[in-house]
Amino acid sequence: MPNSDDKTHKVIPQELLLSRLAQSDQMRDFFIQMWLQNPLLAKQGGATVMRLISPLVRNDQAE
Repeated sequence: MPNSDDKTHKVIPQELLLSRLAQSDQMRDFFIQMWLQNPLLAKQGGATVMRLISPLVRNDQAE
């Protein structure tokens, strides 16, 4: 069993990181569109989902 004090570092290639970020953005967009098209499903997701699909309010508009 490796010693817990040993530190190993893995380098993630930039291309892989960028592709994973793009994939994550696509999935997020997909779910937001699905929730916007089906509000009952979004309500089942709770407060977190409702915050994700609610319009953003800029600070200068909130006053």
